[in-house]
Amino acid sequence: MKPLLLPLMLVIMTGVLFSQTTRNFQWDEATALSRPEDQILNSIITRLLLSREVAWSKFCNHAKVRDLAREAKVLADLKQAGRKIGLTPEQVNSIFKPQIVASCRLQEELIAGWRSGFPRPQTSPKDLKAEIRPLLDKVDGTLLLQWKALSNKSFDRADYYSAVEGIQEQGFSTDIAKIAARPLGPQ
Repeated sequence: MKPLLLPLMLVIMTGVLFSQTTRNFQWDEATALSRPEDQILNSIITRLLLSREVAWSKFCNHAKVRDLAREAKVLADLKQAGRKIGLTPEQVNSIFKPQIVASCRLQEELIAGWRSGFPRPQTSPKDLKAEIRPLLDKVDGTLLLQWKALSNKSFDRADYYSAVEGIQEQGFSTDIAKIAARPLGPQ
């Protein structure tokens, strides 16, 4: 596929997926935690879907994508939660730093597209603090527990490429997929 066609398709699909992301958001924590090896990719994808909502909110409110202080606080809070369940700060970093980078990269891609005239979502932006962040916190908590359950698993290249493909199948670019799937590959 031509390099420019993929981002265009992503932006077009975003408009359709936007209204479904939080309106139909149902998180089945029991399933996610009962089969973490099968569900961790779904959690990563859900986080990316919510990042689309973050991007739309930031675009409409003229907010910057990167908020280093907020990112540091999120990571510190996750490390503290990780310690409570037996994860080291390094283990928490290994799953969440790529997710934060992928989220920011996705937001930057979407906002650049909207600024250059790509179709914008037809829904009103969700409130970042009141609506989107609580959902992100819930997904992050589940992702943390899944990562703990998989802390002894050795991921290989097949796991990584399968994860990249699964993320791409949801309409995300190769770049975003490779970043988000990084923890699910050989270390």
